[in-house]
Parts: sequence; structure tokens; C-alpha cells
Amino acid sequence: MTESANFILQPSKTYFGISIFVHTLTLIFTWFYSVNIYISLALSIILVVHFYTLNLDIFLKNPNSVQSFTLTEKILSTLDNNNKYHQYPCVYCAYQSRLLVIIKTDKRSLIIFKDSFASHSLSQLNKQLNA
Repeated sequence: MTESANFILQPSKTYFGISIFVHTLTLIFTWFYSVNIYISLALSIILVVHFYTLNLDIFLKNPNSVQSFTLTEKILSTLDNNNKYHQYPCVYCAYQSRLLVIIKTDKRSLIIFKDSFASHSLSQLNKQLNA
């Protein structure tokens, strides 16, 4: 990576769709294979709470959600919702495909779906990571 690129993120519809599918399927199995109504009710409440907290991450509403990031010579600089910049000097690509990129740092993972870019494309990020 020799050149710098700034990437602005937006909520991912793909990630939201996968989340709805998995939570709905789990909720159906919870009630279909119910042994006890109280256990099924408790698991349903846990699923609803998890779905709500996950949607805060999907829609970038959490205070520590990354709004934009910059890659410069193996240094990842992120800007979160609190307008705080963070720099991660040790960055590597854990997974890379046409639809998804996972960037690992020493403390956190940055999961980027294809439709979560506001201004650039995933192929530009892949080129930046492979350079």
C-alpha cells in the first residue's frame, strides 16, 4: 500500500438481511422444538434483545461504530461516531472476496460488505490491501 485512500461507510442491507434471516430462523426453531414454554419465552427475549443490539452495529448507531477509515502504508486510521480518530499500526486482511472484506487489527475487526461503501467500491479496497 503506497497510496492513501479514505473510505466512508454506510449501513449494509446485506448484513441486515442475513441478520433478519438468522434471527427469524432461530426464533422459529426455538418455538418449534420447545420443551418448556418458559425456556422458549426466555430464549425469544434474548433473541429480540440481541437483534436490537446487533442492529445498532449494523446501522452504525453505536458510539464506537466506524464511520470512515483510511488505509496508508499498513496503518488503518478510523473515525467513529464520537468523532475520535484511532490508528492501528498492525493491520492485515483476514478474509477477502468480491462481497466481503475482513480487516483485522490487534484489538478489533472491521467487517465490510460490498454494499456498505458510500463513495468507493470494494474492488478499490481489495486493490489497496493487495498492493
